[in-house]
Amino acid sequence: MWQQLASITLALIFVCTDSTQALDSKKGLTLESIFESDEFTDKTLKNVQWSKDRDSFTYNRENPTSGLVDIYEHSASKGTDELLLAGGTLEFGGKAISLSHHKWSLTRQYLMVSDHHSRTWDSVREAAYYIYEAASGTFWALADGSKNLRNVRLSPDGTQVGYVLDNNLYIIRLKDKSTHAVTVDGDENIFNGIFDYGSTEFQTSQAWLWSPDSRKIAFWKIDATQVKAFYLLDELGKYNTLHTLKYPNTGEQHAIIQVGVFDTSTLQTSWMNTGDDVDSYIPAINWAGSSQKLLVQRLTRDHDTLDLLLADITSGQSQSIVTDTDPAWVDITTDLLVFRNKDKFVWTSEKSGYRHAYLYDHLGNEKQLTSGNWEITSLIALDDISGWLYFNSKKDSFIEQHIYRVRTDGTDMQKLSGAAGWYGWNVSPDGQYAIEQYSNAHTPPRTLLKSTNGKTIRVLEKNKLAALDTYNLTHPEFIKVKTSDGFTLNAAILKPSNFDPRKKYPVITYGYGNAGSQVVMNKWAFRSSGPARDLFHKYMTELGYIVFLIDNRTTAGRGKLAKNMTYGHYGKYAVIDQIEGAKYLKSLPYVDPERVGFWGWSGGGYLAAALMTKGAPHFKTAISVAPVIDLSRYQSVGVERWMGQLEENPLGYADVNLINHADKLQGNLLLIHGTGDENVKYAFTLQFADALIKKGKQFDMMLYPNQHHGIEDHKLHVFTKIRNYFLSNL
Repeated sequence: MWQQLASITLALIFVCTDSTQALDSKKGLTLESIFESDEFTDKTLKNVQWSKDRDSFTYNRENPTSGLVDIYEHSASKGTDELLLAGGTLEFGGKAISLSHHKWSLTRQYLMVSDHHSRTWDSVREAAYYIYEAASGTFWALADGSKNLRNVRLSPDGTQVGYVLDNNLYIIRLKDKSTHAVTVDGDENIFNGIFDYGSTEFQTSQAWLWSPDSRKIAFWKIDATQVKAFYLLDELGKYNTLHTLKYPNTGEQHAIIQVGVFDTSTLQTSWMNTGDDVDSYIPAINWAGSSQKLLVQRLTRDHDTLDLLLADITSGQSQSIVTDTDPAWVDITTDLLVFRNKDKFVWTSEKSGYRHAYLYDHLGNEKQLTSGNWEITSLIALDDISGWLYFNSKKDSFIEQHIYRVRTDGTDMQKLSGAAGWYGWNVSPDGQYAIEQYSNAHTPPRTLLKSTNGKTIRVLEKNKLAALDTYNLTHPEFIKVKTSDGFTLNAAILKPSNFDPRKKYPVITYGYGNAGSQVVMNKWAFRSSGPARDLFHKYMTELGYIVFLIDNRTTAGRGKLAKNMTYGHYGKYAVIDQIEGAKYLKSLPYVDPERVGFWGWSGGGYLAAALMTKGAPHFKTAISVAPVIDLSRYQSVGVERWMGQLEENPLGYADVNLINHADKLQGNLLLIHGTGDENVKYAFTLQFADALIKKGKQFDMMLYPNQHHGIEDHKLHVFTKIRNYFLSNL
C-alpha cells in the first residue's frame, strides 16, 4: 500500500515538474482548482425571464457585497439595467432568503421567489416559496412556510400559484390567500402533479400545467399501487433507514396514468379519455392554443406507436389526429409548439429518417416544413405573428449546434449563427429579440443580445475567466476515424501541452455511447452541469496522458436509422466502435499500444465494464462509474424502447447482461457506485462484483454511502480516485 502511494506521488512529482518547465508563466491545473474553487464558474445571466408585455427581461445577479441574489431588469431597446429588488430586502422570520428562483406576475404586482432548493433521497427538488407584494412591500410564505414544496408555478395572469405537497396538488389565490386542494388522494402510491420514478424518463418532474387563461390546470394522476418497490438502505445512522422506491423493472407492471383537468372556478375535475390500454404511457401534454382543448401524447408500451390525441376538456372525449410510428422506437421530445390564435401547431418527427418539423391543424392535415439528410436537434420558438419557426440543428456539422429559422409555410430557411461552435437561443415572446449563449472548445460561454434576424445588438456577458490566463489548458483537436467496415466517426484528442511526437504516451479514453448521445462537441462543456469533466481531462494531459473521445455510429446527428442500429442489442456498436477507436490509437506512432485505458459513467460505466469483458482484450485498464449491468433489472421505460420486451428478446437481454460475461474479464477494472443511486441501482455493481468473485476474477471497488447517481457531494474524492487508479494501473 505504502509502495503504491509512493509510486503515485513520484509519478505526480515527475510529470508535473516535467510539464511545468514548458508552461511559461502559467500554472498547472489541480483537482482542487477544478472541483473545490469557483475559478471556472461561468459568469452568465441566471434565471432569465422575458417580460410578456415589454421589451425587457429580468435576471438574477449575485451581490458582491452581501453575497445575496439581486433581481435586475435589462431593457432590450435601451440597453440599460435596473435593480428591481435587492436580495437583502427579502426576509422571512428574521432570516434573509437565499433566493434561487423568481417569477414576476404579468403586472409586476406579485413576485414569487424560492429559497435554496434541497434534494430528497429520491432525487426530487423541493424548497420553501414566498410571495412578495410590490404595492405593500409585504412578504409571506406559501403553505405555512413548508420547505417541501414541489413543482411550484405562478399562473399566466399572475393571480394564483399551484404547487405539489405530499403528492397532492394545490392552488392558492394570491389576493385573499385562500388555498384549494386540486387532489386529496395523494400518498406513497398515488402521485398527483408529480411523476413516480418510473415515468421520469419522459419528463423530470413537472407533471401539471396552467391553461393559457389561468382558469384550469391539466395534470397527471399516476397510480403506482401495483408497481413493485425497490428499497434503498441508509446505513449511516445508529439504526438503518429503509426508503421505498416504486421502480418498475423491465417487463413488469408500470404505473397507471390518468389525465385530469381542474377548473379553478367550479373546483371540479374532469377526466380525459385517453384509451383503454392501461399499459400505455402519457409522456407529454400541451394546451392546444386555447384553454378548451388538450394535445395529449399517448405512447404504446413497445414504444413503436405514438398517437397525438386532441381532447375536449368539457366532455373528456379525445380522438387521435396524428400517429407516428417507427420499426424500433419513437423518441419523445418537447418539440410541440402551438399557434396562439389558430388551431394549428408544429411538431417534429423522425419518420423521414431524420427529425424534421411538420405543421398540423386540428384535423391532422400535415405540411412538412423542413427536409433533407440532416436533423433538427430541438425547436426553440414559434413566432406565429411574423411567421417564423426557430430551431437548433446539426445541419452543417455533427459536432456543432447552430440556429436556424424557417417560414411557417416551409419556405426561406435561414442560418442565423456564424462561427463554428455551439449556440443556444432564448427568444422573446414578441419574436424580436434573442438571448444567445455561444461557446466553442476554446471559449467559455458568452451571452449576447441579438435581433432574431441574427444580428448582434450587444454583448450581455463576456464571461472573461481569469483562470484562462492563470492555468495552462490544452484544447481538443477534432478528427475523423474511419472504421474497418467503412463508417466515419467523430473523435477528439487532447495531448499534453509539452507533447513530443517522438515519445510514447498512455491514453485515457472516455465515452458514453447510448443511441442519440454525444461526447464529441465543439463547445466549452460537453455536460450541462459545467466544464469540470472537461477540465479533468485537461488535467490528466498534464500528468502525461493523451485523452481520447469518440462517438459511435449510433450517436447524435446521424438520423433515426443510425440510432435504430442499437435496437435489440444495447451497446453493441458502442463496444465495437470503442474497439475501433483503440485500434486507431494503437496505430499512432506516439501512443503506447500497451497502455490504453477507458472510463465512463452510467451508460459509459456499462461500456467500461463491457470493454473489459465481452470486448476484451483491447484496453489495459477501465473505470466503471454507476454502471447499468443487467438491463432486465433496469427501469422498464428506459430499456424496453431499445431492447423490446424481455419475453420477445431473451437472447438479446442475455447477451447484454455483463454478469454472463464475468468470466471474460481481462485487465484492471475499478467499479464505483453511490449506494443511494435511485436511477442506476447500486445493486448492479454488487451483482456484477458477486459474479466476478464467483469466476475468480480480481477487481477493485469503491462505494459512496447514500450518494445519488452523480455522486455530487464528493466530486473531488471521486476524481482523485479515478486519477490515482490510472496512475497506478496505466
